[in-house]
Amino acid sequence: MSVPLKEIADALGVKPQYISVLKRRGMPVSTVDAARDWYLAQGDKRSRPAPIAAPQSLDDGTLADGIAAHKALVSQARGVWQAAMDQGDSNQGKFQTAYNQSYKTLLDLEAEQERRLKESRTFILRAEAEASMKQLMAEVVNRLDKLALDVAEQCNPANPPIAVKALEAWVRRTREALCSDETEA
Repeated sequence: MSVPLKEIADALGVKPQYISVLKRRGMPVSTVDAARDWYLAQGDKRSRPAPIAAPQSLDDGTLADGIAAHKALVSQARGVWQAAMDQGDSNQGKFQTAYNQSYKTLLDLEAEQERRLKESRTFILRAEAEASMKQLMAEVVNRLDKLALDVAEQCNPANPPIAVKALEAWVRRTREALCSDETEA
């Protein structure tokens, strides 16, 4: 014989519909005391902290951390679904749906990360890049041309003209090498 669900609900301070749910989960309804004892014993399971809400604004670091954490959740959801299938659990459809939703969320997060990466890159036109490289190479060649006279005395204080000849020969070979690499490209 069981006690009316409304009586148990009133004693526990919950709605009668919730008592029906608890009854399906195994709560005894033979007496109010037995129901209360079972309900209190289950309290630890019911008082889990709520999931932490995602920040409203995800910066790139937070997004990367979120993706890493979500990958673990997807893996866990897949494990639960796989175990349910292996055991023939009647709830395997629910677990598959949870896995599919979790996986879709992961894909959405990764797509957002990729979109942000593309958006953050700055592109320059090829003509601008070529002009900048030509200007840079002109400065390098100009400095190479001045090298012999600027450092000859430091290289050979006793006879700077010998150092000038050696440095000019080195600059000439370097320019030829740069020009030959430039024409091969």
